[in-house]
Amino acid sequence: MKQKRLLARIGGLATAAVMLLSQSAGLSGNAAQMTGRDLAETCTYSEDVSIKLTQGTPTDVKPGDYGVQPTDVVSEVWIDLSVDTSSGKPIMPAMGYSAPGYENEELKQKDWYGTGDWVQTPAQKMTFSWETLKDYPISGSFQLQLWGEEGQVIDEATVTRIGFKVKGGGSIGTATRPGDVNNDRMVSIADVVALVKYLICETDTIPNAANGDMDKNNRLDAVDLALLKRGLLDGTLGGGGSEQNDETAMEFVSHIKLGWNLGNTLDAQSPGWAKTAPYEAETSWGNPVTSKAMIDAVKAAGFNTVRIPVSWGCKMDGSSYKINDDWMNRVQEIVDYVIDNDMYCIVNIHHDNSAKDAESGVPTSFPYFYPDSAHYSQSERFVTSIWSQVSERFKGYDNHLIFETMNEPRLIGHRNEWWIESGNSDCNDAMDCINRLNAAALKSIRESGGNNEKRFVLMPTYAANPDPATLAGCVMPNDDHILAEIHAYRPYNFCLANDGTGTSTFNVNSDGGEIVSMMNNLKSKFLDNGIPVIIDEFGAMNRDNEDARATWVKFYLETADSYGIPCVWWDNNAFSGSGENFGLLDRSSNQIRYPKIMSAMVEATKNRG
Repeated sequence: MKQKRLLARIGGLATAAVMLLSQSAGLSGNAAQMTGRDLAETCTYSEDVSIKLTQGTPTDVKPGDYGVQPTDVVSEVWIDLSVDTSSGKPIMPAMGYSAPGYENEELKQKDWYGTGDWVQTPAQKMTFSWETLKDYPISGSFQLQLWGEEGQVIDEATVTRIGFKVKGGGSIGTATRPGDVNNDRMVSIADVVALVKYLICETDTIPNAANGDMDKNNRLDAVDLALLKRGLLDGTLGGGGSEQNDETAMEFVSHIKLGWNLGNTLDAQSPGWAKTAPYEAETSWGNPVTSKAMIDAVKAAGFNTVRIPVSWGCKMDGSSYKINDDWMNRVQEIVDYVIDNDMYCIVNIHHDNSAKDAESGVPTSFPYFYPDSAHYSQSERFVTSIWSQVSERFKGYDNHLIFETMNEPRLIGHRNEWWIESGNSDCNDAMDCINRLNAAALKSIRESGGNNEKRFVLMPTYAANPDPATLAGCVMPNDDHILAEIHAYRPYNFCLANDGTGTSTFNVNSDGGEIVSMMNNLKSKFLDNGIPVIIDEFGAMNRDNEDARATWVKFYLETADSYGIPCVWWDNNAFSGSGENFGLLDRSSNQIRYPKIMSAMVEATKNRG
């Protein structure tokens, strides 16, 4: 048993794979046929089966029946096939599944992904593998089938073993400090020893497997050992073993367990309240004055992080861009409620991204930013003026205070306000402006000195959107204390849709794939490049469906945690009516209105922080 496990760890090179010649049948995908491959060694999950395939009759297969977890994304499907080759005919096995939104014009496939292989001279026993679409994962089930014209191909076959390679729940984790295998916050020869002991099976455990995955292929093997040794010798890892006292960004984010938004309060922005006292302004959207007791209740409920959205423009001088002292003082007062509770606190620029008031639609008479070239000079002045002043006020605060450069920067009023259209010049210009504004804000923060030199700073994508086209246009500054900011109300119809298309039900098998696919995209863009992610707005609107929301939030948070991504619930203290009802804590009583949801959140994040 020990020898078999050792072969799997070192690389599994002892298994031969004899490739069969095949001819493409014009199908999408990239499949391979081979014999002699051990699925138990190759796949994350595999099982002996006896599944009869008959020409023209699709067979439904549920990965969950073979150990695949809801948090897993199936990246490859493998099958061992037993075939009677006495007819001398070719064979064409295939797989397909529902992929809403996917379209293949060449094959005239819409909302469906299919792939297969034509084997002119089949063997009695063959192994086939097919990759799934990265952005369109299998959700719930897929179909296996024999294709081709009946009577002209082999019409019957038996699947004798099925296997799945997965991403997500099958991952060995997210690296916090590459090379720090023994998790002691330094990289030294001790980490080499720890990795060697694991690879030769002297131990079955390793403190931080992800830190040892030097080539980022989701496994530990001799290649990782060689890369770790080289990194120590050339000084790129740990400086030859010297201790690194500063936390990496990945290590820092691991402290954030579960967050809560003080929504529609300090971000309330209405022209008629611009000159009122701070306490009046923060209640202008109907919420009560924020109290220490309120923040105490947030902590008691199970949160350890509070995000304080702040709109600054209406509290600034229009010519000098100086923030009113009483407003800055009030922001600091609430920040102190959080920090004094030994909680993490996020402060941002919120509803200052429009030429019109967010609530009334009245043209804005105070400073704001807008991410296009026409407004760039004004926007940079606005953003840097705020951060130079806020940084100066808070530069003595430690890393419990996090700055967030902007909230959902986007082209408000544009047809692409919430999503990016690849190749659209307005979209490309906006993403470029956001990248530049992020960099300018960071420069202002760093230049203020004090603890701001290494303060962790959150930076958004366009509209804080996690879609692939948006992620592709995001360029983060070269700084090892930055974090990516994402907002993700997914699935949209369950969480956010308020136009009659919303649904009150959530099914992990059919709806969970969208969440997992999003997390995978964030991993590829940010986590794999050493940039942590915080989803600092998420939630599901109340539709009188507390049980469904509790099921959803547990799955959402457990999935996020498997990627090392903390989440912050958007709470606007709204519980009923036709608006976006994301209330969780009733601020009039400081009681949690939906205990099942709160319990699910605490349970899902119990291993964080």
